[in-house]
Amino acid sequence: MDSKPIYYFTIGYLIVFTILSVIHGNFEFLYYIFIMTIFITITLIANKKLHLTLYILMGLSILGFMNVAGGNLWFNGTRLYEIYLIKNILRYDNIVHSFGTFVGTFVAYNIIKPHIDKKIKYNRLLLSLILILMAMGFGAFIEVLEFGAVIFFGAAKQVGDYFNNTLDLLFNLIGSAAACFFIHPYHKKQRKNV
Repeated sequence: MDSKPIYYFTIGYLIVFTILSVIHGNFEFLYYIFIMTIFITITLIANKKLHLTLYILMGLSILGFMNVAGGNLWFNGTRLYEIYLIKNILRYDNIVHSFGTFVGTFVAYNIIKPHIDKKIKYNRLLLSLILILMAMGFGAFIEVLEFGAVIFFGAAKQVGDYFNNTLDLLFNLIGSAAACFFIHPYHKKQRKNV
């Protein structure tokens, strides 16, 4: 399967949501789109060495779409990020965080897979801990970038308070832990093929 459709989809939605952000004066999401563009460029350059699978690239592209849609689409006066999928329990934002670290955990696995020694290779708990901590670190970095939107664009109301930040980190943990359940059978199969 060719990765070009994934790149075209990604570039397409970035252009559409950039235009929407400009029209609505949504400087917070222009900032996020700028950061996403940097991440996408780094991914394109690094992919030759990282060999990210098409599924990982697809996941990253979907994650980007979920993010920009969450901040630019409104339904009945409520921004998509604030919409509850399960009343007072689960918001769209929580799903984005879980999915983001789910995909991020696969990226982390892909990065460290060639460097795993025998102590880690055969220890599910240790491998899971390393992957979860890597993905959680990336999730924490995203929270720092969101704090940049608070500082530079006055987006405190949109980004949320300390409770929201902690909830984001909790859903990051859930997404990363869930990814480990999918990674381990694949990892075990790869070990047998070596």
